[in-house]
Amino acid sequence: MGSAVAKIRSAVGGIIPGRRESGGNGAGTSSGSKGMVFAARYGTIVFLLVLIVVFTILCEIRLGEQRFLSGNNLTLLLRQSAVLAILASGLTIALILGEFDLSIAAALTLGGGIFALFLSGQYIVTWPTIPFTDIGGGAVVPADWQDTFLFALIAAAFFGLLAGVINGIVVSYFGVSAFIGTLGLAGIIEGYLIRLTDGRSVALPKNVTDTAQGTLFGWKAPESWGWDLTVGGRTFNLNLGGLSLPIIAVTAAVILFGISFFLRQTEAGRRMDAVGGNPEASRLAGIDVKRYRLAAFMMCAVIAAIAGVVLAAGRTGSAVTLVGNQGSYLLQAYTACFLGAVTLREGEFHVLGTSIGVLLMTVTFSGLIILGVPGYAQTIANGVILIAALTFAGLARRAARRT
Repeated sequence: MGSAVAKIRSAVGGIIPGRRESGGNGAGTSSGSKGMVFAARYGTIVFLLVLIVVFTILCEIRLGEQRFLSGNNLTLLLRQSAVLAILASGLTIALILGEFDLSIAAALTLGGGIFALFLSGQYIVTWPTIPFTDIGGGAVVPADWQDTFLFALIAAAFFGLLAGVINGIVVSYFGVSAFIGTLGLAGIIEGYLIRLTDGRSVALPKNVTDTAQGTLFGWKAPESWGWDLTVGGRTFNLNLGGLSLPIIAVTAAVILFGISFFLRQTEAGRRMDAVGGNPEASRLAGIDVKRYRLAAFMMCAVIAAIAGVVLAAGRTGSAVTLVGNQGSYLLQAYTACFLGAVTLREGEFHVLGTSIGVLLMTVTFSGLIILGVPGYAQTIANGVILIAALTFAGLARRAARRT
């Protein structure tokens, strides 16, 4: 268990730069090396800006109108990135401690499914009945409470918490590989959901979806928000009219801020970072390493379950209870986290970097869709972005070491 961080390093082949192990001040580093380090830290941000410019130009040329950098599409970008941002921010916590969690897509599906089942009145928690008696069988809490929004949300988070507890105990206390343990739990969750729903989708009440899919205070930017930009004799009409702040995007921003504050400003968060940086030294300093790993798995799963609630209420209007249908979120979340680990800081998983990774991926997918690129290209682009980012970071790291 003391090699948690080593597993991360070996899994990515040393591509992600490690934390500084020496106290050197970098004296004597060549300008070329500094340039490569700068590129490794800020390359993701530069690439994001380049993508925005490229998609803006291509949309104007190929479509004859600006569909990418428009108020409506920017609102859609915020809406599309919310679920992935929440899911990836929870995964970031586990990765900070050097652990992989392959059950996050299952926890996302579980959260959305439980939320929908309770809210639609299709799932009531009752006490078990004692055999051969009439004792038991009643509702744990009044049945008319169990189909309320608050209770359904708490239930979804609680089921996510249970998943995290199982992961944490199996990995931290029983010594099972995180890959095997979390993958096994994902299968258990899928079977449980199929047992509850027969694999069907569960619709949410319209009043819930209308609220969740709405915008903050109902505000929309006026159509006058826009300007014409002339470049090389071509005029680009950038119209931000219709721009709004989706409720789920605001929710995601609050969650990301809360996680970032916890990790950087609280003692527990700093101890988690210490455990991830050097578990053996943390153990010698009196930190209960196993307990913090357990806490990381719990937080990761709860946040994934909340992401499932946001997906069901704020995006689809129903909960898809087959884990395989949400499997793409697993790869996307890891891609966002590893993109974040090569952004701004040297090889550290952090929420800000993850957020930038999410934004880069969302911009890429949106641009491809608007340009009419086939759907399978999105999956290809996801893999290409991850490999390219990590390869570039590795090249920059080796170039810096040679000088």
